[in-house]
Amino acid sequence: MTRPGPRPEPTHDAAPMAARAVLGRADAPRHAVVLAPVLARWDHGAFFRRIADPLLDSGHRVTVYDTLSLLREGDDLGSLVHRWARYLAPEENPGTAPGAHRPSRHAPPDVLAGNALGGAVVQGMLTEEWTHRAKVLLLSGPTVADHRLNTALERIAATADAEGLPAATRLLEEVVRGPDGPAGTAPRRPAAPEASARPDAADEPAAVRRLAAGLRLLHDADARNPVRGFPGPLLHVYGEQSRLVRRDHLATGPLPHHRLVAVPRAGMRPHADRPALVRHTLTRFLGAELT
Repeated sequence: MTRPGPRPEPTHDAAPMAARAVLGRADAPRHAVVLAPVLARWDHGAFFRRIADPLLDSGHRVTVYDTLSLLREGDDLGSLVHRWARYLAPEENPGTAPGAHRPSRHAPPDVLAGNALGGAVVQGMLTEEWTHRAKVLLLSGPTVADHRLNTALERIAATADAEGLPAATRLLEEVVRGPDGPAGTAPRRPAAPEASARPDAADEPAAVRRLAAGLRLLHDADARNPVRGFPGPLLHVYGEQSRLVRRDHLATGPLPHHRLVAVPRAGMRPHADRPALVRHTLTRFLGAELT
């Protein structure tokens, strides 16, 4: 079955604008919102397309947002979380025009998902009452950043500042790529940098600033309280062999429908390393009945 490709959707935010791509039918009965990881340049939702089928097949329109598109100079993670919460909050009165910080849709999302930085932002928003009807999916989204994670992210950000984007991208790939193959097989080659990490020379200074700022947002992140108080279904998916975000950076609440799934033989991008397994996990999560 051929899926509709992403298409631009008008935004209603004042500067900065919320960049997004939409997958699926505009008239789908359900809506999934996905916040992207740190990307040197917006990839129009390409990072999520390989695992979008479970959402599309279950009647969701998927809106993938560039998390950094609402970033302003001087923001910390809390400021960015607050801005996204204002932007995504449903309109109280559907008869009024959308406000400057809100999209055109009025209903809260049925699924709220985030990858890496996007996952950290999603977790920070879980104190908002409008999120409580959603199922929450987190792909290597850190709940809490410790000294090790702070140090690893700062090393990459500092490399971007000092040596430029190619050096920072190589360092980033070292920590996010999946593990090598089984013993006796040829070592896995590092993945080629994504198009978003290879901007034109004229765009490189902006890409460097964006990458470094995005990575530094996660310094000392801590969303344990919002996560523990979230009443809905919540699923963390992470790579069992991740060199960056690991099990000790994730937290759940006491409810039985808060779960952690470690993807074997996967790194920081389990959805890229093991897409079929992640799709299966997502299908089960979407279909799970709460008891």
